[in-house]
Amino acid sequence: MVDCQDGHSFLETIEFVSIVFHCLTVIEVPVHLYTAWVILFKTPESMNSVKWHMFNVHFWSAFLDISVSFLTAPYLLFPHIAGYGAGFLMYLGVDPFVQTTFVVILIGCTVISIAVLFENRYTILASSSRFWYRVRKSIIGVFYIVAWTYFVPFQYLIPDQVVAVPIIFEKLPSLHCFYTGPVFVIALDVTIIVWATATKMFFEFLFIGAFGILTYISITSQNKSVSLSRKTLALQKRFFMSIIIQTAIPTTIIAIPLLCCAISLLQGHYSQAMNNVCFLIISNHGLVTTFAILLIHKPYRDAIFPCLRRERKITTDIISTVLPTVD
Repeated sequence: MVDCQDGHSFLETIEFVSIVFHCLTVIEVPVHLYTAWVILFKTPESMNSVKWHMFNVHFWSAFLDISVSFLTAPYLLFPHIAGYGAGFLMYLGVDPFVQTTFVVILIGCTVISIAVLFENRYTILASSSRFWYRVRKSIIGVFYIVAWTYFVPFQYLIPDQVVAVPIIFEKLPSLHCFYTGPVFVIALDVTIIVWATATKMFFEFLFIGAFGILTYISITSQNKSVSLSRKTLALQKRFFMSIIIQTAIPTTIIAIPLLCCAISLLQGHYSQAMNNVCFLIISNHGLVTTFAILLIHKPYRDAIFPCLRRERKITTDIISTVLPTVD
């Protein structure tokens, strides 16, 4: 038995998680609503081909943020797949596994929305690829089906809680020093869940990376095309790079906490303070993405900082070009 007299940080408690998550909710709701308004009503006609894809990314990112910070507020006992929630859904009595599945689905839809944004750029620029144009909707549909269903079968891994909860407290002897509330265990053996999730995410990010590279190659190869002006190509490339930066900034920010979680999993190391801080940082992905959208793309930046808008023709203000919409 661990001596609780050694003292424990407030960062380890569920109270810390609850307070921070609910404070984030107060910030996230107005920011996400304002960003949705900017995308819907301040997107110039020159960006109509990407407008709804941008909104799709924002919608899923914002929904994920609110779901984590307000609806679930997870208190996770990583590297074990166990924990509890301090969110509104727990107050309503929603089953913890249902809450977990709900958040996992939103994570998948958020990643796919980013993938679809890159795919849209490639499909427009490489319009001569008839094969991809025929199969694209089916492949994207498969990704969405996997995102919505892959976690559901793991309900059969849920152990008897009467047996499993004492095992978790035995494996985490310091836990009782700062947390004595209920614990829900999804699985005692994390191997299947970890490998299934890793495989799913590998193909999702492979999809994003592949279309990012293909789009860049397409833009570069069109430099020799006589059908498009250098100005148009420069604007296409500029907008594409903006999308890459928009995606890279939040990904880079959450990379460190994700690395900490991976090391914790591989070494079986447990630190509840690290868990709480890491997952709070990861949960800010949507908020960081929102700020990236507003600040990187010039039409949105002009909408929130009109005093910084330069007096020039609209054709030189845009960072995109008029392109056909892909359904």
